[in-house]
Amino acid sequence: MQTEVPVVMATIDIGAHSVRMLIAEVSPDMSFEVMEYLEQRIPLGSDVFKNGRISNKDILLLCEIFRNFRQKMDEYDIKLYKAIATSAVREASNSDIFIERIEQASGIKVNIFEGVDGARLDYLTVNRDIPAKYGFNKKRMLIADIGTGACQVSAYENGNICFTETIRIGTLRILEVMPSTVSFAGMKQSLTPFVNKSFGELEHIAYSLKAEGLVAMGSSVRAIALLAKGINHGEKALNISHKKFNEIYLTAAQKSVEKIVRDYKISHGLAEAITPCCLIIDYLFRITGAEHLIVPMTSTKDALLLDFISQTFGEKDYFAPQIESIVKRLAEKYKCNNSYTMRTVLIAEMLFSNLQELHGLGQKELFLLKIAAHLHKAGLFINNQAYHKHSYYLINSSDIPGINRRGRQIVAAVARYHRKSFPKPAHFEYMALSPHERIVVNKLAAILRVACGLAEACSSEKHFKLKIKEDSVEVKLLNSDIAADKAYLEMDAGFFFHVFARRMIFI
Repeated sequence: MQTEVPVVMATIDIGAHSVRMLIAEVSPDMSFEVMEYLEQRIPLGSDVFKNGRISNKDILLLCEIFRNFRQKMDEYDIKLYKAIATSAVREASNSDIFIERIEQASGIKVNIFEGVDGARLDYLTVNRDIPAKYGFNKKRMLIADIGTGACQVSAYENGNICFTETIRIGTLRILEVMPSTVSFAGMKQSLTPFVNKSFGELEHIAYSLKAEGLVAMGSSVRAIALLAKGINHGEKALNISHKKFNEIYLTAAQKSVEKIVRDYKISHGLAEAITPCCLIIDYLFRITGAEHLIVPMTSTKDALLLDFISQTFGEKDYFAPQIESIVKRLAEKYKCNNSYTMRTVLIAEMLFSNLQELHGLGQKELFLLKIAAHLHKAGLFINNQAYHKHSYYLINSSDIPGINRRGRQIVAAVARYHRKSFPKPAHFEYMALSPHERIVVNKLAAILRVACGLAEACSSEKHFKLKIKEDSVEVKLLNSDIAADKAYLEMDAGFFFHVFARRMIFI
């Protein structure tokens, strides 16, 4: 989709401290001009992180805020919008009820923003705002997006993502356990084990966390940058040495929150978050061995709008190569990244394209099919008995940045049904999907089964031709032992007939 005239768009994000709305006019060249910015403070995080749920008072307040947002959207005649909720809502036990109440009150659909979604925005910010002189595309870099309730940690090597993990620790969580009347040395001594334990799972990741550069982002990180002296604040990113950071850390810890508010003209909430944020960054310096901290100055609200514009009007997804990179790393991890797998991926893509008139799916579904093709044999890493079920578990349990939880469940189900039984009402993972998602799984799994069979029979994706007829699909094998392969191929195509009511004939 492309726009030939300026379009007004809106983004809304519900955070732990506030809810924000950004309205911008987007030009045909995808540049934008902010028309209005609205923000309302609301302490969602304090309620959720302490009590596990969003209070009725906060739900009523947010319903009123969203009614006002809807009125503002109607004033601008906004049809394109994106509304997200981050860790505070994500972790609430009543998040589904909350989202339904918001939509009922305002007509605005809110989507849960997961950690892997954050990794996508982090890449957008770093790739756009980190100057080439810092070597993001040539070095090992660790990126940490430090929020109030969670920290998204991603590792990159030569500009390609290696892993991403969501750690359930943030500035607000640390504040809850921070001693109120203790010296800086005592505070650091008491809280460092808490931070170390929270990040402890990273120590079990096979990928080395040593990095030549450390990138940290988030509102509290940008607040720390304000405390740095002698740095050019006009740049899109600030470079702070480890030594300079230690000085800032010491200065912040020895000042009262009120004094930080007065001296640096920041909000009370941000001033409170500086010391907890420093604790996290100090830990990251230790595990990476990095000598410099790079702080992009782009805010989440700006990155969210940029991503929304790119997804709506961009010809290609800028993050797709990163998704493919981490999927291939997963395939290597589970010992299924081989010539057969690559042949299956190519054949699945070719079948999807040639069978477009039958399945009617789009590029998003093709991307999910390719991921399933890469990982459909991952379960062999565990056991060869019912390995397709192990593949489901491994895929569904893996963080794939850029693919949300629902997308990951679809990929896992497509891989699970690439062999053996067809989807059944007795399969609870399958029935947990929506009716539309189940249709997508059936269509993609049917294509993947045929692709797997052809990958076994043909040494190249170019060794067959496909023709759609009125009541069948004819596949001509150009370089294969027909007698040996036909029976197996027809078995693989049985599910295809079940889904599309077209018999696949191999000649």
